[in-house]
Amino acid sequence: MTVRRLHLASPTALVSSLLLFSGAPSTRAADPEPAASSETPAAAPAAPATPARAADAAAVELPSFRPGLWEYRRTLMRSGGPQVSTTRKCTNPGAEMREKMTELKKKNCQFAPLRRSSEHYISSWICQTPTGAMRFRDVLTATDDSSYQDVSEAHSAQHVTQQKVEARRLGECPGLGAGAPLPRTPKPRRP
Repeated sequence: MTVRRLHLASPTALVSSLLLFSGAPSTRAADPEPAASSETPAAAPAAPATPARAADAAAVELPSFRPGLWEYRRTLMRSGGPQVSTTRKCTNPGAEMREKMTELKKKNCQFAPLRRSSEHYISSWICQTPTGAMRFRDVLTATDDSSYQDVSEAHSAQHVTQQKVEARRLGECPGLGAGAPLPRTPKPRRP
């Protein structure tokens, strides 16, 4: 999947620039939130965390994935029907996800504590844009270190966007061999 520069001036650019966290127009997520358990209480993203919940949330981290050549199949829901695109790139998905979250935090996006229910990692956050607040919700489903599915939504005053990303590791990066550092994916230049 192409890595794009994050611009909060455009909600569309914000949504499409995130590998892990983004969305497309629709009503509700295709995958419902897993039922809450005593370990992952359901709460509104804006609700303040209680001390016990904050301690539980601190222990939840995004899963780790094997670096290598990955294929991403992205389905973006649009009013004219779904748009599907496939991209392959050499990457470390877990590191890339954490990098994206750090970028968003630098842009003053406010994150609710990451929650986990079995293999589902549930995150939500709010970012301020020139057109108003955008609310995001993401459910990452990871059953192993070589594949995952990500269903995400973005809510703005104008519309709801939704997308699904199915990612799988294809193998080692061509020409690099096992253990070689991954080259950085260059950011596309704007005309």
